[in-house]
Amino acid sequence: MSMFIYIVYLQYCINPIYFVMNDYNLSNAEAALMGLLSEQPMHPYQIEKEVKYRDMRFWTELSMSSIYKLLRKLEKAGLVIKKEEKSPENRLRKLYSLTSEGERKLKAKIGTLLSEPEHTRWNVDIGTYNSNLISEKDVQEAMHEYRLSLREKIIGYRKLKEFLIETGCPPHRLAVSTRPVYLLEAEINWVNSYLKGKFG
Repeated sequence: MSMFIYIVYLQYCINPIYFVMNDYNLSNAEAALMGLLSEQPMHPYQIEKEVKYRDMRFWTELSMSSIYKLLRKLEKAGLVIKKEEKSPENRLRKLYSLTSEGERKLKAKIGTLLSEPEHTRWNVDIGTYNSNLISEKDVQEAMHEYRLSLREKIIGYRKLKEFLIETGCPPHRLAVSTRPVYLLEAEINWVNSYLKGKFG
């Protein structure tokens, strides 16, 4: 048996999870889920409650329907571990927590998310690109409506910030309510510039 074959044998047959852990690239949804588990071990129903309470379906790619599927996938990859415990109703339930490898992968993913700008697709770009197909009056009315919608979203995020502060949210998590305001304000500035440049 050659050395190469022997090494492959050891890695895939003796320890088949080796390559899974080292080559596994976390999705954004998995990172969001593992972020919850980094706070404390949780059972799926508790995760569902946190996702709903924190409205994570709106600002992450994590959905209620995907939780169980992702947990099984992460467990198979050796990034989370499951143990059974009895509930107050004396029923067995599954409690999930991060493994040391899962914690390492999550930290690496967080670093990547913080350092790499995301390419964002804006629906309005399709509209402006093809705005010659409708009248200038309709373009102006639509853009004024778009700007109004942006302002309403800003109000919503500022109310969210107030709520987060009132509920004792850690300062580093306030960014989910403050960063969108900067983006939306910049978008309003762009709308004003676009309307001025197109219509004077």
